Amino acid sequence: MGNNENNIILLFDCGGLCNAVFPRHLQRYLDLHIDEFAFRTSVGVLDFGALLLDEHYWVKTECENGEYQGDLHVCCGEQAYIMVSLQRCQSGYQQLSNAERLKTIIDSTRAGTWEWNCQTGEVILNERWAQILGYTLEELSPISIDTWLEFAHPDDIKRSNSALERHFCGDDEDYLCEVRLKHKDGHWVWVRDCGRVATRTANNRPEWITGTHIDITNRINTINELQKVRNELNSIIDSLPAAVFKSPLNRLGHFTYMSAEVERITGYKVANIQGNSHWWLAQIHPEDREALQAEYNHWLAQGARGVCKCDYRFRHSQGHYVWLCEHSQRIKAPKGYNGEPDALVGSLFDKTENMSLHTRMDALAQIIPGMIYQFVLTAGRSWNFLYASEGVKRIFEVTPEQALQNPARMLSKVVHSDRGKMLEEVVHSAAKLEDFECEFKVTLSVGYKWLFAHAIPQRQTDGGIMWTGMVIDITERKLLELRLRKESTTDPLTGLYNRRYFFEQLQLRLDQAVREEQPLALIILDLDLFKQINDNFGHHGGDQVLQSVAQLLNTAIRKYDIVARIGGEEFAIILPNTTQEQGVGVAEKIRGKIAQASICINQQMVEVTATLGVASTEYTKAQVNALFKQADLCLYQGKRLRRNCVISGQS
Repeated sequence: MGNNENNIILLFDCGGLCNAVFPRHLQRYLDLHIDEFAFRTSVGVLDFGALLLDEHYWVKTECENGEYQGDLHVCCGEQAYIMVSLQRCQSGYQQLSNAERLKTIIDSTRAGTWEWNCQTGEVILNERWAQILGYTLEELSPISIDTWLEFAHPDDIKRSNSALERHFCGDDEDYLCEVRLKHKDGHWVWVRDCGRVATRTANNRPEWITGTHIDITNRINTINELQKVRNELNSIIDSLPAAVFKSPLNRLGHFTYMSAEVERITGYKVANIQGNSHWWLAQIHPEDREALQAEYNHWLAQGARGVCKCDYRFRHSQGHYVWLCEHSQRIKAPKGYNGEPDALVGSLFDKTENMSLHTRMDALAQIIPGMIYQFVLTAGRSWNFLYASEGVKRIFEVTPEQALQNPARMLSKVVHSDRGKMLEEVVHSAAKLEDFECEFKVTLSVGYKWLFAHAIPQRQTDGGIMWTGMVIDITERKLLELRLRKESTTDPLTGLYNRRYFFEQLQLRLDQAVREEQPLALIILDLDLFKQINDNFGHHGGDQVLQSVAQLLNTAIRKYDIVARIGGEEFAIILPNTTQEQGVGVAEKIRGKIAQASICINQQMVEVTATLGVASTEYTKAQVNALFKQADLCLYQGKRLRRNCVISGQS
């Protein structure tokens, strides 16, 4: 409500009707009768009929959402009228004097006040000044400037005098000093002492100075506690083997805080590093600077989630480069700090020694025909490579970085038939903490390779297991091994299995047939009159016949049947899961194919026949000697009878 609304003027005619108002927005009061305002006097409600001419009445009334009071004057002249001049009643506080209101304000701040005549030494204190020290004013009497000198700390008196002198000479607009005063209980109380010259003498010297004491003990104690915590925190940070830093989120290398450990790591003082982003980035090796910026920008583009890890070379104050590993993480601005940007906190540690070790390992890996690696299986059963040498490029056709980022890329190159065996060996090694060894084949752009992996497991403190080992290329050795194995098991002329391998397999297949309770048939085949072929066409011609028959036999049997050359012109066939009747059918098929075969020797067609003996576990003991003897007897029985026939154990 404006000032005009604190005053109201009403005019009434001789009949008691309101015919004028001020302010104008009170037009609604016009034409109201004076009695409707219910004016009150000290003796009761005013009655229009009892008003006397030319009299003044002190009245009160309620209007405009408040209580108003003032003078009601019955005027007489040519025509009688009534004028009422009202003013809004003030509250009790507004009725106080300025001095009383000032005292209320001072009391509410719990400030001790002092007034000092520096010319006479006279001092006036309020009760609160004494209460701050645990006294009453009466206990401090008589009060003078000596009262101050008695309770103030000697060191603070000097600082107070200096502050007063600066104020007196006009250097400081106000006197301001934080001082300690002795409490009644013996401890020191911190007060904020503020004042100003109130009057000066005729020759312009300070006379009366007035001021306040505010108890700031709790604030000082809090500051001291915070400082203690900060000192302890700094001590802990400075004892870490890494430099701790803070910087704005979007200003790489602009450190607003850096712990003292950075001096040991880089040789530079903290003062040279803080707030000097261009200088810091300039010390990073040129080859690493662009990669660092790219990695950091990528991390920001991903929402600055998690930890940003970067390794780079940094120029030491002595000129050489050290390897730094920087880990940083985003921290949100505290709530209530409007406009405060998010920040980056992190650590820097010197990994030069580790990098030197990696360099030596890489150098060693260069002379090893394979790769060196460290592989970990975590307690949560996830797995990854901690280290892979450059040899992984030759072994798996992936880079070390790709191996570390996605180890599954290496496993995918292992042929499917070997993956299960490899994983079983890993699980066994982890369970028994025994060496991991495995031969396996991989598919690469150049074809197949045979590899051998060997590693030593070690359990980690977190429950995981780490293997350290190597993978070497054994392709040449494996191919030689396979060739020697083939040579030891095959007939060099026909390419069929030889006699030794045949009898090994016959024993294995008989054992399997007994376990599975399945029949097994054996065929022994001998070419008829083969000596005549050798006599007529020579041994070269005989060899051609043997090779042609071997090819024919391979086309006549199943994939899991075994055919072998067990003598000069004698062959044998193992037929698993085959009855004697079925075996005889296979033998007849083979006999017919041989008899119908067109074999050309020296441009001359040669007719060849064969006699076959068949035996089966259905009618013969499932023993190598017994089964072979039965089939052999059947064979020679056919030779004596007519040749070019099939004879079985029941024929």
